[in-house]
Amino acid sequence: MLAVAIVEDDKSVAQLVSLWLAPYGYECHCFESSEAFLASNWQAQGISLLLVDWQLPGISGIQLTKQLINEPDCPAIIFVTSFGRADDIAQALHLGADDFVTKPVNKSVLLARIRAVMRRRGKDLNALSPGLEVTLLPSSLEIIIRNGGRCRLSPSQFRTLEFLLRHEGQVVSREVLSEAIWGAAEPSQQGRALDLLISRLRLKLETLPDNPVSIVSHYGLGYACHRGVAH
Repeated sequence: MLAVAIVEDDKSVAQLVSLWLAPYGYECHCFESSEAFLASNWQAQGISLLLVDWQLPGISGIQLTKQLINEPDCPAIIFVTSFGRADDIAQALHLGADDFVTKPVNKSVLLARIRAVMRRRGKDLNALSPGLEVTLLPSSLEIIIRNGGRCRLSPSQFRTLEFLLRHEGQVVSREVLSEAIWGAAEPSQQGRALDLLISRLRLKLETLPDNPVSIVSHYGLGYACHRGVAH
């Protein structure tokens, strides 16, 4: 799991974001102020991402960024703010913030921004599952296994496999998986469309010699990705 610090003085917003992120493999730690975050043992907690409000009591989000940006273990920083002026956004990015999301926060947009930032930071599939013996190439939509086998996937197949591998061994609900693939998924996409997508992805994986990846159905719950497990 990736550890995320949410620095937000509005408890309801912090709790909502935490609830959104938890099913996607993020371990959230909430702080009501920059001072509370700085006083915590955040380095030891392995914080990889900081979601910080611009306007905070005491030390502002901008001031917090200035303090952290030169730290050797500075986490990725995404501003979550009601400020939308170009000058404000530019200031945050020039200081070293990785991205920003405007309030009211949209769940799908926030998740997409987080994934993009963590991918740029090197928190990719290989970093999360180092022993999987599988490499995914976003540029060519290919999966490559250690013995050299490879195959090309469709964009939706690629997103499906990437998400399941990031949560290897965990049962991912149909709702969460559908949203990861298609965004705000319609109920119809959570049904037959998802089943068909998984079926076709399995067929692609079965073409790989000594394929180490299996996608397992958990009736009424969702899907899980395992190594060397028959489905």
